[in-house]
Amino acid sequence: MSILIKNGTIVDGTGSKRFKGDILIEGASIAKIGEDLSKEGAEIIDAQGLVVCPGFIDIHVHADLTLLEVPELKEYLLQGCTTLTGGHCGFGITPANDMTRKYYMDIATRLLGVKPELCNDLISFKNKFEEIKSSANFAMFVPQGNLRIIVCGNSEEPATPKQLKQMQDILRKELEAGAFGMSTGLAYVPGDVTETEELIELSKIVAEFDGLYTSHMRNEGAHVMDIGMAEVFRIAKEAGVRGHISHWSAVGADPISTIPKLIKYMEDSQAEGLDLTADITTYNDAVTPLAFIIFNTWVFENFKENLTNPDTREKIKEEMYQKIASIFLDNAPWFLKLIPKRVIKKLIWKILSKKVTILSTPVRPELQNTTLIQAVKKYYPQQKLLDGLIDLIRDEEGGIIFTMKTKDEENGMLPLFRRPYVCASSDGIVVTNPKQNVHPRNYGSFPRVIQRWVREESWIDLETAIKKMTSLPAEQLQIPDRGSLKEGMKADITIFNYDKIEDIATVSNGRQHPKGIEYVIVNGGLTVKNGEHTGLKNGEFLIHKKK
Repeated sequence: MSILIKNGTIVDGTGSKRFKGDILIEGASIAKIGEDLSKEGAEIIDAQGLVVCPGFIDIHVHADLTLLEVPELKEYLLQGCTTLTGGHCGFGITPANDMTRKYYMDIATRLLGVKPELCNDLISFKNKFEEIKSSANFAMFVPQGNLRIIVCGNSEEPATPKQLKQMQDILRKELEAGAFGMSTGLAYVPGDVTETEELIELSKIVAEFDGLYTSHMRNEGAHVMDIGMAEVFRIAKEAGVRGHISHWSAVGADPISTIPKLIKYMEDSQAEGLDLTADITTYNDAVTPLAFIIFNTWVFENFKENLTNPDTREKIKEEMYQKIASIFLDNAPWFLKLIPKRVIKKLIWKILSKKVTILSTPVRPELQNTTLIQAVKKYYPQQKLLDGLIDLIRDEEGGIIFTMKTKDEENGMLPLFRRPYVCASSDGIVVTNPKQNVHPRNYGSFPRVIQRWVREESWIDLETAIKKMTSLPAEQLQIPDRGSLKEGMKADITIFNYDKIEDIATVSNGRQHPKGIEYVIVNGGLTVKNGEHTGLKNGEFLIHKKK
């Protein structure tokens, strides 16, 4: 089948200036780019007044968890994405064994609000993908958390040499099958109990395949540089691996003083020879399961019992404070440290409970879009705040997803995004329960860049923004045949109305598709037409090939 795109304004994804022209697609590839092209029998798309660019590539998204259930992935195709990735933040659909399945059923399913159909290995996931097909191309990382659960169970002890060798063997098998690298989620279980030395030894295997080590860092707050970034850089150096910071930011920090330091640290390390890149999300808030952030690993074993028993509750309270303090208080002004600890404890939970908004809940959906303190006062009015908070998390089965403004858009996000090695990502997840609210990032991350950062605020030019959503992530992932509009490249193409593109999803109603995405072509197949998903499932399962 042939498709001829006529009269479009072409932004080719390389950063080069836009130009007027036609694009002829033959089969799955771009056959010709030029002026006044014609092709007998071709389906014509009149792109007069529209922008034609490569399909967006989301380098950090958790779509693997529900891809087998909703392979159409409308949330992403309708915002212009043609290639997605999975297996990030140390957890994912594969690899898996019985212990991993128990872990996901007991922990991840409850916390994330999804029920992933886990696969034993990448080959079995690939086979299922090719059986059911998907509307998007898909690339997979090996989640370090899966490796550790498979081999070590829920143990918080360092891996023994035998266990480390087992994890390396599984990792090597997955990389040989085509995984693009390994991910970690070092703020989450079980990544938070994994020592750096263990990650270095695993990353040496990733380096053998020239894969990418991606990290949700151990600290994104007060110690973002000396703990978070320093660990990523050490792993990159000692393992000889390409390092990538996932959703790079400095949570709660003064951006004007902090962000330039992060950039200098990154670029000084690059100058020393480290291959380092990053992505950032396009909204100024954090979105994550509350229990993942404030509880240690052991709490999730006998979850309800631990949150009910008076003795374990006291231990949990103290550990909760320590975790939150490490994010927000360690670099606090000196005079705050003169305040008694018991006062600080009360103060920190009161402040946070007012700032944290509940995005979604599995048991009582009426709590969505309320603050934590409002929820505690409504359902646990007789309890002290911290006790009520623990009861709230317990009674919602751990499944509270929260959002809280943590970043300054202009002073904290844009300076990072403008760096030539930083691309855009959504960090989203396709939630299948229609009653469960989702963050707008799942529907509008990429249109938001064009609407707000390019058209409305003029913070970045269109050509650069498109590059950061197409050829740059393709280069970081090492996908040489996608990400730019050139003859011979795969025909993954997004066509949008620059004047009308708009992210209309909100925190209170995240399930709203954006406006202005008119056509999306995946491997030469018309998947979105006139803003509607056609139902076509023409995506490919991508295999990483060592350079």
